[in-house]
Amino acid sequence: MNPSVRAWLLLGVTLLLGISLGLLGGGALQERRVARVNDMRRPGGFTEHIQHVIQPTSDSQWARIRPLVEATAQQNMGMRHQHDSAMHAALDSLRATLDPLLDARQRERLAHFVPSPNGGARSRRGPRNDGPNARRSDDGREQRTRDDDRRRPPPRP
Repeated sequence: MNPSVRAWLLLGVTLLLGISLGLLGGGALQERRVARVNDMRRPGGFTEHIQHVIQPTSDSQWARIRPLVEATAQQNMGMRHQHDSAMHAALDSLRATLDPLLDARQRERLAHFVPSPNGGARSRRGPRNDGPNARRSDDGREQRTRDDDRRRPPPRP
């Protein structure tokens, strides 16, 4: 085989291998990040995560820190619920404004993206607050989770 052809072939194989490793590695890193965020979003997850990060030196230290962390977790959850409510209100307003301007097929496609106020069609992700993946958050509201979140044990403190 000609050395020039061999060099080009080796370069091509190296390029394909690099692209493959980059795609697989990037996907795995993204999946780990998403899993970590989902773990913190589950009830009690933020508190457990902070406990794992801080690694309190004693039970008495954790007893003093825990109320502060739990208060922040409640505040974060409240802000998230406010944001979700505001976003749903904006999407409802958009749907109502666009409704008279669209034909039936366009309304149907939009209904799959923008939730209706009466609980009709939802986004492609499925129903927000019901089904097998729903569970209650600390304030009693249902919360969507990924299937594998329920199978994975919580992080150890």
